[in-house]
Amino acid sequence: MRRYIALPVIMLLSCSAMTPVLAADQHTHARRHGKHHTRTATPDPAKSAQASTPSATATQAAAPPQNGTLSAGMLPPGMPGGWQATVLDTIVPPVQPAPASKPVTPAKGQNAAPAQAAPTTAAQAPNPATPSTDRILIPLPAGMGIAGFRSGDNFTIVVDNAEPMDTSALRGDGIFSTLTVKTLPDATLIQVRLPDTRQLYLSQQAEGWVLGDKPPPGNDYGDRRVINPRQTDDGILYPMRHAGRVLSITDPASGLPLLVGTSASDDGGILSAREGDGYTVWPTTEGVVVAVRSPDIGMRATGEGALLTSSGKAVPDSAAAVYASDIDLNWLGLRNLSDQALEKRFHDATLAAADSEPGKRFARRMDAARAAFSMGSFLEARGILTVALEDDPEEVARPDVNFLLAASELLSGNPDGASLLAGPWPDGQKRASQVWRGLYLAATGGHDAEAAHLLARDFGRLKSYPLPIRNTILPGVAEEIGRYGSGEDLSALDDMPDGSPYQLAAAFRGLRMGKRKLAYAGFQKLARDKNPLVAEKALEQVISIDLADGRITPAAAADAYETIIPDARLAGREGSVRLLQADAYMRAEKWNDALAAIDRAQTAVPPVVDSTVTPLLFHSLARIASAGAREKDQDTIVHDAAVLRAHLPTLPPGPQKAEILLAYGKMLLALGLPDEAAQSFSDAIPLLDSPVLRALAGEGLASADLARKRPQDATAALDSTDDPDLSEDMKAARRRMQAQIALASGNQAATLSILSGDTNVASLDMSARIYESRGEWAAATGEVRQMVQAEIPEQGALTKKQQALALRLASDATQASDRPTLDWIANRVGDRQMDESGPVFNLLTQHDHKALAVPAMSASQ
Repeated sequence: MRRYIALPVIMLLSCSAMTPVLAADQHTHARRHGKHHTRTATPDPAKSAQASTPSATATQAAAPPQNGTLSAGMLPPGMPGGWQATVLDTIVPPVQPAPASKPVTPAKGQNAAPAQAAPTTAAQAPNPATPSTDRILIPLPAGMGIAGFRSGDNFTIVVDNAEPMDTSALRGDGIFSTLTVKTLPDATLIQVRLPDTRQLYLSQQAEGWVLGDKPPPGNDYGDRRVINPRQTDDGILYPMRHAGRVLSITDPASGLPLLVGTSASDDGGILSAREGDGYTVWPTTEGVVVAVRSPDIGMRATGEGALLTSSGKAVPDSAAAVYASDIDLNWLGLRNLSDQALEKRFHDATLAAADSEPGKRFARRMDAARAAFSMGSFLEARGILTVALEDDPEEVARPDVNFLLAASELLSGNPDGASLLAGPWPDGQKRASQVWRGLYLAATGGHDAEAAHLLARDFGRLKSYPLPIRNTILPGVAEEIGRYGSGEDLSALDDMPDGSPYQLAAAFRGLRMGKRKLAYAGFQKLARDKNPLVAEKALEQVISIDLADGRITPAAAADAYETIIPDARLAGREGSVRLLQADAYMRAEKWNDALAAIDRAQTAVPPVVDSTVTPLLFHSLARIASAGAREKDQDTIVHDAAVLRAHLPTLPPGPQKAEILLAYGKMLLALGLPDEAAQSFSDAIPLLDSPVLRALAGEGLASADLARKRPQDATAALDSTDDPDLSEDMKAARRRMQAQIALASGNQAATLSILSGDTNVASLDMSARIYESRGEWAAATGEVRQMVQAEIPEQGALTKKQQALALRLASDATQASDRPTLDWIANRVGDRQMDESGPVFNLLTQHDHKALAVPAMSASQ
């Protein structure tokens, strides 16, 4: 059961009406609002009480001071003088207007300001929950922003609220026994003293925010969103789905002025600290916190998030500040520089490495490798690292070295050498490494949905990579998300660069979102694109959609895929197109053609992923095996058996392979190869988990053993595959097999005992042969007559097998002098045409014939 400490929110209009509205040009720097202010007169207690009642109006509240700051006299009694907050900027979330009023929308280019509070009934405070040692609930209304960060020995939460909060119900134990709440007119500051380096966690729920010293239950906290800054023409943007207000506070631990960008949705925080010119971006759990050292640094809220500026313009040191993780900035050494600057950086780093002394050579080589990586020379980076590690092999234990080497291998086109990107990495870098794990999974295939999710989480981060790297990886990333992303993942593609590769990703996205017609039109257009890679992928989709919608036949689709194989080979997608072709052949039930396409897919460059090929391979082989086991034409059986034999060694063990082995064994028996058939059945039995299939394999093995004249082995095969829950039909089939074993052992009495009462044609035939061999013609005649009743219809042409059976009955009945049976079979056959057996049959069934003894003929039928 979840336990929270409830922190109710009560609207006090006497304070909420004091929210200052400031112009952007007056508030670009936190220090400008940190001076002492003129104290205002203390409000009359009676008037304050009246203003806090439900009937109080906004005009009864005190007006904000004219200079746009909060005077010290407005602070609640007993608050330290150092605690002051100033609203720098605000974003007004869309709300449903009251019936008698409309929301005020700021003019374009102006900062939005908080709306004047309307008369409202105070919120009902919930009953305090049972105190918890690992998490507390901070109930906040939707649209209220927060920021959470560590400062000194405290974890601080800044709540962007214009209404002071009633904290009388707040209680805590454990680590939260140190929790304090300080209420300012425009912000609430919640602090928890941390006795060690433990991490605290914030998560948003419907009723507010939960703060805990353990990750939220049932939630992968390591997969949460993070804020990835992005360079824009106006400054550094910290994107948020629902940005709150930007506040200016003084940090009580360090005394530094802070710019705090709050978030009203769970957007995560900043992964790593960043040092800029005149400012420092602090790591946060939620929101953005910037410690300012220069009067030029400011921050304002925008519709896309918090925007960091320098004198209202772009921040000059964006080469470092746009990278929110140490993996990007330090491990990979990324710098957001121009092409010329990147080349100069590599040139200088290469010279420094060549001139370095032995003790610093590895570090200088790492600088050169990082510089090469940033400018898109991934093979060069890999080569530099390889040489450096040959000279200093002990450095391979460093995670940053391993990561750079694996990333260089991946972007050099060698996914096998990039397996380290799958992790694990140090806990502090786990979240930052996820996007590169996604790149690795996308390159190797088989985990496309997971790869798309990891890439979508940090798609904005990849857009801030240096242009050479971005151009290499971003088109493929967008396509991976468009092809395989979930509904939430697809939202990452809302803002993509221009160009046909991204139009292709948008078409895949539309197809995944169910916008089939729109996506089809996009693919048709892109099939004529000048970029051959884009055109080939688009044409694949046009053919696939045409096939799925019935505009072309499966055979025509297979032929169409064949025509684009040369382009697919150039695009490195021959394997994928071959699999599409195999699927089309399967729909046309051309199993051997499908198998040939699969074989070509496996030899393509690069080869397709086994997890993609294996299901198609099993399906094709199973259908070939099933048809071959029923086939009567020897040439066809020989061909199909050869196909199965060539592929069986490469199949992974399991029930599916066992079923193919079972059919393959039947084919070998039909070809008169009992030794090979026995081996196939023996290989299949241990892999089968179905009692029915095990029983069938056991019967096949017993048949092969009988053909090899090993009746004892045949009995063991039946016993080892028996099951009491088999159907009656299967039990009867196994009894007939036991009868064959007894007959092969020379025990005719046991055979007849086992077959007694069994009216199956095979059983009747076996019994009749025993009686015929003994000369017991009456008994043989009775068995064969039952066979005729089951096998020879009263009308229709007779097959050769039916003619032979009729002659057999006539012969046995003649030997038994059974005139009624001879009349019966003569009437059964009637005047239907018989071949060379006709004269003998007519002679035996004539009324005036003399008894003819033809035991040899009868026994041979």
